[in-house]
Amino acid sequence: MRVLIGMLVATVLAGCAGRVAEPSAAAVAPVSVQIIAFNDFHGNLEAGKLAVDIPGEGGATRVPAGGAAYFAATVAKLREGHANSVTVSAGDMISASPLVSSMFLDEPTIAAMNMVGVDFNAVGNHEFDRGQKELLRLQNGGCEKNTKREPCAVEPFAGARFGYLAANVAKDGGGTLFPSYGIRSFGKGARQVRIAFVGMTLKGTATLVMASGVAGLKVEDEADTVNALIPKLKEEGADAIVVLIHQGGYSKLAFDANSCEGMTGDIFPILERLDPRVDLVVSGHTHNAYVCDYGRIDKTRP
Repeated sequence: MRVLIGMLVATVLAGCAGRVAEPSAAAVAPVSVQIIAFNDFHGNLEAGKLAVDIPGEGGATRVPAGGAAYFAATVAKLREGHANSVTVSAGDMISASPLVSSMFLDEPTIAAMNMVGVDFNAVGNHEFDRGQKELLRLQNGGCEKNTKREPCAVEPFAGARFGYLAANVAKDGGGTLFPSYGIRSFGKGARQVRIAFVGMTLKGTATLVMASGVAGLKVEDEADTVNALIPKLKEEGADAIVVLIHQGGYSKLAFDANSCEGMTGDIFPILERLDPRVDLVVSGHTHNAYVCDYGRIDKTRP
């Protein structure tokens, strides 16, 4: 397999901001929501020869990894016992992919991710490799031919059951190519919480794909885009805000789940400018393994 998949499992404790309990009601406890996030899948459907160490009681367990089957099984295992769970991707789910996916315009990857149960996918630079019309087809389905390859070569294609997000991809005629964000609700009544997911690609996408891939589109500044959305998200009752961004960093150290030491990359200037009301950032793009708790660097930032 050419690409390693980064997976983040985060617990968001979202208080019920703005909801006033009845005087006789007991205090409302926080609601725990599990976020399963990955990035840069790149159509790697077939299992390779990879394995990863999963920590646990009594030491780490080495398990097979790579490919859609192992990936789906891992996601299903992570969901066990978590009634409030959401699965999201930070871009480059498709393209720059092996023949088993690319030969069929990555339709098999979309079908696999439908079965995994992905909720949202932020666009990455590779989502634009075949142009916006073909990307829209992957979302909406159908067999319109937008490239030299024949669509629906194996079976009819119904499109992605998850939502593409493209907050900073503006169309020449106005609006964004895909919705800027999606909101998921968890719990009921006074214990219901709403989490907003904002998805976007890196500002430099136009320099990474052919001009035809982004024709009629403009990729806007990442931090400015998110910050402008915050008031609207809060008005719609978002208790927590998660940014899925196809931009990332590099670690000079071996993987360390508790350190930002030695971290560099284009994600950091973006983080420095983000509204502190953003609760979590899921990054991607660099194919480099890291989990950096940026709050340890700047406690006023995510």
